[in-house]
Amino acid sequence: MIEEIINKNGKEYLKVELIQITQKNKKFYISKISAKRFLKIYTVEPAEYDIERQANFASSFEDDREYYEHLMNNDKERINKKSFQRPSNDTRVSEIKNFLNTNEIGLFPNSIIVTCDLLNDKIGECNIAFNEVDSFENRPKSAYLEEIDNNIFLYIPYQKDSVLVIDGQHRLLGLKAASKEVTEDYELIITFIIGFDRSIVANLFYTINYTQKSVNKSVLYHLMGEFSREIDKMAFMHGTIKILNEIEESALYKRIKMLGNVPKSLSNEVRKQMTISQAFLIDYLIGYISKEAKNSIHQPIFYYYYKSENMRIEIIQFLLKYFDSIREALPEQWDNVDEYILTKTVGLGACIKLLPFLYVKMFIDEYQMDPKKIVQINVNTLKNHLKGIETINFSKSGEYGSVGSAGSLNKLKKQLIENIDFFQADNYEDFLRVFKENYLSKYKKWLTKYL
Repeated sequence: MIEEIINKNGKEYLKVELIQITQKNKKFYISKISAKRFLKIYTVEPAEYDIERQANFASSFEDDREYYEHLMNNDKERINKKSFQRPSNDTRVSEIKNFLNTNEIGLFPNSIIVTCDLLNDKIGECNIAFNEVDSFENRPKSAYLEEIDNNIFLYIPYQKDSVLVIDGQHRLLGLKAASKEVTEDYELIITFIIGFDRSIVANLFYTINYTQKSVNKSVLYHLMGEFSREIDKMAFMHGTIKILNEIEESALYKRIKMLGNVPKSLSNEVRKQMTISQAFLIDYLIGYISKEAKNSIHQPIFYYYYKSENMRIEIIQFLLKYFDSIREALPEQWDNVDEYILTKTVGLGACIKLLPFLYVKMFIDEYQMDPKKIVQINVNTLKNHLKGIETINFSKSGEYGSVGSAGSLNKLKKQLIENIDFFQADNYEDFLRVFKENYLSKYKKWLTKYL
């Protein structure tokens, strides 16, 4: 199997060949990686794995810097609380080290189970050109997949904390402590659980590590929170995205790659329409149900509905109406994925970032700050409030058509606000100042009552 270090635009990647395994219609991958290389890229602490990701989001989305810095501070606190770190057994590590150093048959025939963030599902399927991958500057530790002639390759940033270990930390610590003679030519079997959202990976993490082991419950609960601080929210968002993808009336009907996989049995035409991934939508929408986003310019506009289970359906209904209003306003741009980027990462991401500004302004100006009036909002209302969106160039030949960076997405969001009549904005900076004074302060004061 292929395993090599490659250099792309000044950045090193570990390129490994994968074997695809299917169980219960779900896919995961197996590979072979040299121990000396793998020991340089893994972590067993979810907080360490997440922290740089949050830092790069903070630098890419200036308006959300306070929110992402809050998440980073939480992760730093977790790292500093030694009593809550994922526990290792020094005796076991020493036994493994001695086993490797002295036993002639010092083998690990079982695999190390890991996960890593992906930029894509496969190069081509998600409409990312191989030479554009580095334009995702806000995802410096994300890996990406490539398929060539039915051979699948994973490119992992060759740097610390690029891969998170779900199972196998003691074997790795034992290897790390073993002699150089052992690690120099030692190979590991690695199982990659990739393309799944955090709630699913966290569930696997829990099942493997703790259901069959005696562990202090306070440590267990903390670890679950550390690995997926919003596991209930992730599960809700997973269900929401699934509904958006499966209801025929939805503008995103069969447009979402669920669990990061596109079935090969689908026609090329159907596959081509699947332009956005479930993981991307969850990343961009989950802040809207998270009270941690209360200090962000992108307010948690759905938190009031999320905290009451019998009102969560209103979140789904609103999202259905919102995406439908965009489709009705721009039918050609929505359906023609060959020529336009509206339903791809930059286009749809910018529309999602636009949503809190639209919602908060409507909430205060039109609905008298009554959250129950959300049911009165319909597609036509939203479509009317989006007038001016047709002046934006969403074509692939336009300025947003050739890159997929967070900076481009943020720039497009600003142009949307400047061009849409409802916001009455000559420029984004002046609009933002007025929005903070006249709308954001009022909304945050109202929301505080429910936090």
